[in-house]
Amino acid sequence: MDGVEPELVDDAEHALMHEPGVLGVRDLKMRWIGHRLHADAELDIDPRATLAEAHAIAHSAEHSLTHAVPKLATALVHVYPAHDAANSEV
Repeated sequence: MDGVEPELVDDAEHALMHEPGVLGVRDLKMRWIGHRLHADAELDIDPRATLAEAHAIAHSAEHSLTHAVPKLATALVHVYPAHDAANSEV
């Protein structure tokens, strides 16, 4: 099984972390399917963001990923409201 080069994962994470509105990267999975690279990302955003704002952040993040990572064919981005770990109940 072919793994994704760590440099490509680093490039993707860097692009996502510098995207306006992104507070954190929860998860990033990249995989080769044939000769095409695919990415799935889960991002934390401001919990007060509207649905339209969340959609715009996700769309922009997908666009940034496809330009930051060579050979990336598709990117699927999910956004979640960031939460303050200090205020959450366990």
